[in-house]
Amino acid sequence: MVENLQRILKEAIAAISIIAGTMAIYHVLAIQTNILPSIFIHIPYVMRAPFVLFSPGILAAIMCRLLTKNTVKIVIIGIITIVLWIYWFSAIYPALIYD
Repeated sequence: MVENLQRILKEAIAAISIIAGTMAIYHVLAIQTNILPSIFIHIPYVMRAPFVLFSPGILAAIMCRLLTKNTVKIVIIGIITIVLWIYWFSAIYPALIYD
């Protein structure tokens, strides 16, 4: 019972760390530096919006795959990361800038 609870707690901490780390990495790459926007030059115009929206979730899913083999958890972490990235990029960060 205790081992099961510890395993669940470790997986939850790992998932939260992966999501927070991915958000931090993409915040630095997309907003604080010119690294991510400079990649846009090499990506076709039609692919730029999906690249910005989906790449944080894909990166989080890849990192999660290193820790777990449960496909459902991997997909959920990727979707949560995409939703949080859209929310951060469209609502929270502009509110912090223009306050």
